Amino acid sequence: MVTMLDCIRRSQPVAHKILDGAKENTEALKKVVKDPAKIEEIFLIGSGSSYNASLAETPFIEEVSGLQVFPMLPNPFMKKKVYNKNALYIFVSQSGTSSLVKQQIIKMKKMGCPTIAVTDDEDSPIAKEADLNISIQVGGEEYGYRTVGFSATALTLQMIAMRIGLENKTIDEKTFEALIEEGHKAADHLPAIIEDGLSWFERNKEDLRTLRALMYFGGGEFYGIAIEGALKLMETPKKYLAFGYEAEDGIHGPCYAFGKDDAILFLNDGENDNEYAQSMVRFSKEELGRGYMFGPQVQDERDLKIVPVSRHFRVLEYVAPLQIIAYEMALLNDVAVLPLTIRVPHVSTKYFQTHNG
Repeated sequence: MVTMLDCIRRSQPVAHKILDGAKENTEALKKVVKDPAKIEEIFLIGSGSSYNASLAETPFIEEVSGLQVFPMLPNPFMKKKVYNKNALYIFVSQSGTSSLVKQQIIKMKKMGCPTIAVTDDEDSPIAKEADLNISIQVGGEEYGYRTVGFSATALTLQMIAMRIGLENKTIDEKTFEALIEEGHKAADHLPAIIEDGLSWFERNKEDLRTLRALMYFGGGEFYGIAIEGALKLMETPKKYLAFGYEAEDGIHGPCYAFGKDDAILFLNDGENDNEYAQSMVRFSKEELGRGYMFGPQVQDERDLKIVPVSRHFRVLEYVAPLQIIAYEMALLNDVAVLPLTIRVPHVSTKYFQTHNG
């Protein structure tokens, strides 16, 4: 049986596939965005892991496209009062089945706005409704707890941004190819990161087992990863509270809610927000009894040293250990992590009946 860990490991070959096919997979974008110079901003609309991937990649998309980017959840997007007809609207959904997102695509098309779907199923309602579907090329994921799907979605959004940048000349061919090469290096780093993540969990599992809640912190792209890590821990073992906080915002009100059964896990690159990261992890270790740093500048053996090999593809490099935490915490608590095809229905199954209406 394919395990959730197998899916996490599969992120590497899928990443290489997406990078190798970046030009071909985004070629049709030129038919939808006929005049890139007229696009004023980009909206990314999605829920759950799709939203988290969009949020995580927003800084990169802005950097290479030269456009403002607004990640939004579907319901707040639907309730907006003003829409920019010169924006590009990208709807992100691995399954491609959200009825609300489909309604929004129809709405934006009636307004004459270009719409792109980013899904894994080209025959899904969302893929068929949008002007263009760009596949994340996973070919199906055995588990509802998206792992390879999250990484593939984030990377596909990067390829779309690079193509837009190429077409509107905010990046040139040389930069495009350099980014592809950098992405391959990040993908090649994944097996080592996964093994380090598994070793880290083994060292810390008894401390982690007794947690009430784990608070994930991160700034920039790490904010989106923090929210995704929290989602994975909530939905996989179904035993722990988990929250994702932006690096600076988390040092305000949330601190008052921390107790001795909680811990902070801070995602950091050793540069941006490093002062926040070091102080918050130190606080967690000293005041709460345990705390964890994931990044190049660690404080003790309880931290996970991650030295990223890329600047632009750190989402791919950092998310795997968080996915491992969710999976291993389930196993640690004897919670069966089963594929969608054979697992016993959970109360959350009723949610999908509303999702697909």
